[in-house]
Amino acid sequence: MGTKQLRLSDPEQIRKRIDEFVGKQINIVLTDSTVVFGTVEHVNATGITLRNMRQKKTTHPFVTLTEIYFDTNA
Repeated sequence: MGTKQLRLSDPEQIRKRIDEFVGKQINIVLTDSTVVFGTVEHVNATGITLRNMRQKKTTHPFVTLTEIYFDTNA
């Protein structure tokens, strides 16, 4: 079975749809071109909190996000 990738690169789309990804693993691309992979733990008005693969929580404000992407089964 293949995978399909959902990419959101518009800041308004990210804010509207980020609640769909709580509890799921996503990749986020930051403004400095680094990529962070983790499970979305919490979403609030200013940003998101991820739990990375080392089980550390990291918080990322929406202003630092340029893109998020999420892999699903096709």
